[in-house]
Amino acid sequence: MNEAVDPRRIDKVARCFDGAGRLVRWPSKRADQLLVLWVVWSYLPADAQMSEPEVSSMLRDWHVYEDYALLRRELCDLDMLRRTPNGRIYRRVEHDMPAEAEALLARFSPNAA
Repeated sequence: MNEAVDPRRIDKVARCFDGAGRLVRWPSKRADQLLVLWVVWSYLPADAQMSEPEVSSMLRDWHVYEDYALLRRELCDLDMLRRTPNGRIYRRVEHDMPAEAEALLARFSPNAA
């Protein structure tokens, strides 16, 4: 992990979440949106097949501004989540998380300082 982490950026983007790690607002800058999406992606179960209602339910639980469809669409567009051509089955696509996303996620883990 040789990527530089900007603590000021992490602080700024962390304000998009509440203390429980739920997204409370969608950032305006695209780079910050991508960082937020990595956190949301990390909440999805790995190696699991999910239906659209299951994915939507999970996304609804992880944010409070009521646009789970935006999150699902963005995750699919960025190849972080794939669905079958008929849209019935979704799977998280495994990626290495960027260092900044890991630092942001650490803010919401039970062992965070």
